[in-house]
Amino acid sequence: PLYGDFLVQQLGIADPAERIQALESVLDVPGSMAKLLRVPRYDDLPPGELAKTRLDTELIQRGLVTPQDLVPKQGRDLTWEERWVPTLAEKLRLLFESEFPGVGDVRVTPVWAAGDLLDLGGDFNQYVTSRGLMKQEGMVFRHFLRLILLCGEFAQLCPPETPADEWRDFLDEMTARLTESCRAVDPESTDKAIEAARAVADVVAGELTAVDTGIPDEPQAALDEFADGLFK
Repeated sequence: PLYGDFLVQQLGIADPAERIQALESVLDVPGSMAKLLRVPRYDDLPPGELAKTRLDTELIQRGLVTPQDLVPKQGRDLTWEERWVPTLAEKLRLLFESEFPGVGDVRVTPVWAAGDLLDLGGDFNQYVTSRGLMKQEGMVFRHFLRLILLCGEFAQLCPPETPADEWRDFLDEMTARLTESCRAVDPESTDKAIEAARAVADVVAGELTAVDTGIPDEPQAALDEFADGLFK
């Protein structure tokens, strides 16, 4: 909740791509899948308004990064650490940890899935096929369902630098487009999966609780199995 409130305070000046990155980054994503959903390179997805007008300056002033850290480096002999350019999600986490040094359990996973899907016109099948995600399509499907619910949670709040209508319109549009993409796969199953996902006690962690719908009280297992079954 503390990190969620922190994000709300930051996302008012963010552009749509930055907002998508920030929201997706708080959802737990298995490491094996995260490697396939990496945020595009600096040149393919340049920093947006939030990064350029606030985060970069704040991080440099606080000594958390150097100006050289924020631009790509060239050279075949460079190590991974030397090539590293922080993603938006990593910049947000660095700033958060600087402002709340006593909070040590916040995790972010920089991914670019929803933005990539929407760039392809919302065609789920084209997305998983073109990105080599056929074996992970059930997990990707569940990720989008959880993102839909997360948008609903953030719609209850509003960044201080954004008109409430503009913020809700952004979240409503993304929710509608993601829902349409999932329903194109299987309308009935998607509605059932969203209903099952509403039993999630923690949208971020994906932990389920025992409810009257018959969903077992096992972390993630029920929704994982349901989503994976759609593609067998």
